[in-house]
Amino acid sequence: ILHLSEKENSPLVIISHGYQGTKTDRKLIRLSRALAKERISVFRFDFEGCGDSEGEVSEISVKREVEDLGFVFREVLAKGNFDSKRLAFIGYSLGGVITSFFLRKFKIPAKTLIFLSPAFNQKELLKIWYSREDLKKLQKSGFLIKGEKVIGKDYYLENKNKDYSSLLAKLNLPILIIHGKEDKDVPLNFSERLIKKYKNITLEILPKANHKFDDFSSQKKLIKLTVDWLKKYL
Repeated sequence: ILHLSEKENSPLVIISHGYQGTKTDRKLIRLSRALAKERISVFRFDFEGCGDSEGEVSEISVKREVEDLGFVFREVLAKGNFDSKRLAFIGYSLGGVITSFFLRKFKIPAKTLIFLSPAFNQKELLKIWYSREDLKKLQKSGFLIKGEKVIGKDYYLENKNKDYSSLLAKLNLPILIIHGKEDKDVPLNFSERLIKKYKNITLEILPKANHKFDDFSSQKKLIKLTVDWLKKYL
């Protein structure tokens, strides 16, 4: 879904949702509308296996999602009247990994990046999300349903030893991370480690926000921080 700025040759922002998320995530809709009002065009979409896209949830992988983002990027640039020199990307949770991988692989000259609760260290996070019993079930059946999420065996094998934060070493541009203090899915200390290691990263902590940023006041702060950041760098 494309939120077009009234201004021709406008900056363009592409939003990547999180693992098994969708483009209809309420905070992403509100954020897109707020940016369009500031004359910044925004595109949000569903990765394969999510929302309105075809494919199976159990077949989601980082590799496939990077390819999806590459396809989306080419299609959007070809169809719209955008300033290709003023590009930015927003990645929520796993979307931060996908965005970083995509920029490195295709050498896209983005002006800035924004990550919302990024899930870079899959190796450590998978240990938080799944018990040994969970993983035994996963290996046996090929997939695991836990809560609202489905994880496929391929995704687990692809990511069980991966820490994608090393991708950030090659991304020499201003990066904003917005993270909730009450995030239990991707604890805040994962982002706190990143700002100690990389000087081009700014961390904004929202005291009441969980991983979904689903309380209204946190969403409002998230939107303001994002809009202000992008107006500065685009």
